[in-house]
Amino acid sequence: MNLDKPLGEIFVEEGYLTAEELDRILAERTDTTEPIGDLLVRLGKISEKDKLRCLGLQLGIPFVDLARMEIDPAAARSIPHSAAIRLLAIPVERTDCAASVAMVNPLDLAALDELSALTGLEIDPLLATEEDVRDAIFRIFGAYDDLGEIVGEAVKGVDPEDLRVSTVDAEEEQVNVIELKEVVEGAPVIKLANALLTRAIAMRASDVHIEPQARKVRVRFRIDGLLQEVMVIPKDLQHPLISRLKIIAQLDIAERRIPQDGRCTMLSPQGEFDFRLSTYPSVHGENVVIRILDKSGALIDIERLGLQEETKRVLLASFEEPQGLIVVTGPTGSGKTTTLYSILHQLNAIHRNIITIEDPVEYQLEGIVQANVNPKAGVTFATGLRSILRQDPDVILVGEVRDGETASIAIESALTGHLVLTSLHANDAASAVTRLIDLGIEPFLLGASLTCSVAQRLVRVICPKCKETYEPDIAALERLHLDPNATYYRGRGCEHCAKTGYRGRAGVFEAMPAKSEVRRLIVANAPANEIRDKAVELGMLTLREDARRKVVEGVTTAEEVIRVTAEAV
Repeated sequence: MNLDKPLGEIFVEEGYLTAEELDRILAERTDTTEPIGDLLVRLGKISEKDKLRCLGLQLGIPFVDLARMEIDPAAARSIPHSAAIRLLAIPVERTDCAASVAMVNPLDLAALDELSALTGLEIDPLLATEEDVRDAIFRIFGAYDDLGEIVGEAVKGVDPEDLRVSTVDAEEEQVNVIELKEVVEGAPVIKLANALLTRAIAMRASDVHIEPQARKVRVRFRIDGLLQEVMVIPKDLQHPLISRLKIIAQLDIAERRIPQDGRCTMLSPQGEFDFRLSTYPSVHGENVVIRILDKSGALIDIERLGLQEETKRVLLASFEEPQGLIVVTGPTGSGKTTTLYSILHQLNAIHRNIITIEDPVEYQLEGIVQANVNPKAGVTFATGLRSILRQDPDVILVGEVRDGETASIAIESALTGHLVLTSLHANDAASAVTRLIDLGIEPFLLGASLTCSVAQRLVRVICPKCKETYEPDIAALERLHLDPNATYYRGRGCEHCAKTGYRGRAGVFEAMPAKSEVRRLIVANAPANEIRDKAVELGMLTLREDARRKVVEGVTTAEEVIRVTAEAV
């Protein structure tokens, strides 16, 4: 252990930066409470693994890169799956007297004592990243070992009493809170429902689709924007499983003829998750889609959104305006909410009163007043926005503009001294203008209030564990106007990325500031293509160009860019 040596000095000794660079960074930082390792990671000077490697040198605890080592399955299974997830630890090898255990927090003495009791061995702790530990647990144990056994047990018969679930009050609203400590607890149908949701969380799914068909029930997860089939459930389990899910979401299990929407909260070892459940009656039974929201998910700093420098400058400049309208556009699932929350995080300060009206509140931000729409109580985006204006706000977030009334109030708010943020369904930044005019906004009012229109998409990122060079299809390169002689990358496919070659997603953006030339076109009610052409002439980076650059940088592939972004007409 070398605690006497500052961590910054170790970074310099290991060659990650010079002493002069370190001194300059420390002198320029504004938050002196931010650990030096976290600061250097945020600035892109080092990776998370570099930070932990140096921290291990300081603590005298070896760092291990689990993604690059073979783990002994017998050693890993010397502790239960649930304990591995709860302690964020996994044994990687063992002898007759000791076990080497990769841990996120190797200084947790209580965890070390529990691991020693579980294995009956002395524990040699190793330092590893949380992502690598979770991936290793998933590789060894799977999302859940005996999911097939659970399905088989459930097929034997389901007691109606198995479907019972109680409700609790949560923030003055009746919400089911399900504590998922062990999937194996409870009756067969409960085990099955819990196991499916646990697997979805482990696989980073954003949506779960349970789709009744003529002779089976198909289960698909949406991962990184694409649906993947994960299992097939016997037809006999269709009604019990869907009834269980409807009950925990507080829906009427006797009503199968009309669509229903509900929600519940699940407490699991991975964190707290909000589930939004929607049913739709089909010819083979009720189709169920569950949107998964990680309520404890960390907010993404605007510096880490993946913005190109020119786009970031436009966006940051729009924040400095004391009033106006900032619109973020894109299809469902394109990351609009993440971008809006990053903007709020940037604006959040003691001297600003920030109030939101959302459907639903996906992340809770300290220091910001947030509220959900509640149509049953008469609280819509329009009525909520009217009430917000009586709360002396400086910044207002309207989750989505869906109708002319909401759009009109948002525009009026932007014209009367408020900075208004909102999202809108449109294909690109210029189309947001024509979409708002279609909703009944007068062009001269929109021209006077609009500050910036942002469009975005999400492209899948090449898996870092199996990244390799390749030669893309020449037609794809020609469509993107890319150099056929340059070097390009793809993911070969591995366990880390479930053989897809991609893991995670990155945003591609275009930001159209409302410069005077653009405002004149808006006021003249010009078509979207004219507004777009003028914005490009004035320096706007388009979605396709942003994505094209990410291909050149090795972030994604040409095929993925063509799939996600449209060529400008």
